[in-house]
Amino acid sequence: MGMARRDLAFVVEAAHRREETLNGIAVHTLESGECDGWPFVAAVGDPALRERVVALCEVRGMTAVTLCDPSVQRHDSVRIGDGGIIAPGAVLTVDITLGDHVHVNIGASISHDAVLGSFSIVSPGARIAGHVTLGRRVFVGVGATIINGTPGAPLVVGDDAVIAAGACVVGPVAKGIRVMGVPAKAG
Repeated sequence: MGMARRDLAFVVEAAHRREETLNGIAVHTLESGECDGWPFVAAVGDPALRERVVALCEVRGMTAVTLCDPSVQRHDSVRIGDGGIIAPGAVLTVDITLGDHVHVNIGASISHDAVLGSFSIVSPGARIAGHVTLGRRVFVGVGATIINGTPGAPLVVGDDAVIAAGACVVGPVAKGIRVMGVPAKAG
């Protein structure tokens, strides 16, 4: 995703370090200070944990960078915040704003006039239609679909909401609610 393998490292808290390398990539600890000032992305699949990890990295003087795979289809009008990860096969059409540390996973698509709040995660194969607004720390599960809102009345998913894998969201989702099924309902 734009970096040579030799330039990559995993950085973990000492309590979570299990090995010296992972898939041929060196593992360092935050506490060692070796990573101070390094560029980083928080490749963590839980939005609240991602926010916590970012704070830990920033305390160490690390700087968030954005990784966007060359295979990503995206229009020039797409704005990506710091620390974003846009994985292979993602499609981002026009007039989209991604907050800081948003992860758009493999094969996900986001349509026009969408806004995704910081630390939100869009899982593989998820589909977000036009005129949709996600709050902060929203998790969209594998293969989920969020149908479109309208100009001036976007479909809104509140902060900390969870959209389960395979769900089809056809209306607003309140803050902190978990929805599942077709059509998606709180559960």
